[in-house]
Amino acid sequence: MGTTEPEPSAPAYDPPPAPQMALRTYMCLRLGAVGVIAVLAVSLVKEYHAAGDCLQGSISAYYYTSVQSVFVGALTAMGLVMIVLWGKTPWEDGALNLAGLVAPVVAFVPTAKTNKCGLTTTTGADVTTEAQKAAVIKASHDAIDNNMLAYLIVVGAVLVLLLVAGAVAHLWTKWAFVTDHPLSYWGPLAVAVVLYLLGVDTFWNDRTWFYGHAHQWSAITLFVFIVVVVIDIGYQKWPRTAHPDREPRWFWSRFLQANLDPRPSKGWAWTYWALAIVMVVGAVAIQLLAQKVSHDLGDHKTFFVEAWMIGWLAVFWLLQTWDRRNEGAPPRTKAEVQRRAT
Repeated sequence: MGTTEPEPSAPAYDPPPAPQMALRTYMCLRLGAVGVIAVLAVSLVKEYHAAGDCLQGSISAYYYTSVQSVFVGALTAMGLVMIVLWGKTPWEDGALNLAGLVAPVVAFVPTAKTNKCGLTTTTGADVTTEAQKAAVIKASHDAIDNNMLAYLIVVGAVLVLLLVAGAVAHLWTKWAFVTDHPLSYWGPLAVAVVLYLLGVDTFWNDRTWFYGHAHQWSAITLFVFIVVVVIDIGYQKWPRTAHPDREPRWFWSRFLQANLDPRPSKGWAWTYWALAIVMVVGAVAIQLLAQKVSHDLGDHKTFFVEAWMIGWLAVFWLLQTWDRRNEGAPPRTKAEVQRRAT
């Protein structure tokens, strides 16, 4: 009885150097995102001291202070960067796009929970009573209505265009970006449509709930998508035997294996996974244990959860910038993958 020779693994793919313009663009986008987070951090520290070393219960509550412009601008810019950057796999790309989609909602709809630190009335006087604080929160509703209506109209138009483009690509043009990996196109788009319809429904039919809860749920969704991105990038970096001449048997395998990292590394994979674990475990621990540690920490647990997640997001962005410093945009179609390989 003969033995079966093991199939040789495919030679490591050493991609050609990316165009310098692509390298510079991607590097600046990534570092710019970290710079935006740094600007927000400095603005928060300045406002903390200006308010007499008084800390809000959440970063989001600084919407009602002089930090408002930086807070809204930072989240909007981060959302744009997440959408613009291409992910190497459907999971990474889809989660980045979805995180970018909800980030402006976090910015445009402030939390309804705030204290009086740094708040001022319409006359510029410091807020000293609960009635004055309630008036400041209520005054923000006009801005929420205007900003969210504009955002929902534009996002709705974009989603319709993407649905039409996808249908045209399948029926007539055979656009490879859509037809090569249909699940990677339609999956995130379907999730985006569901989130959009939920947002429209609550904004239109239950404005009171929207004012009070849209921020919280959007922020949670944003951080979940970011953690998915970090986990998936770890999966991309994990070494595996590759056979470029063999198609994966199941569509789910094709979905997961699209555009895996050409330079795998167990060290990088574990770094990304450890980062995801630290982000999740730390946020949950702060949420559950802050009140038990101290009353003051419990009153500000949302602030520290948000700061924890945003801080580690900056760390992740710096790590990924270094990891992908020699790469430009990832290939988007099978033909482009083959061209790069040859």
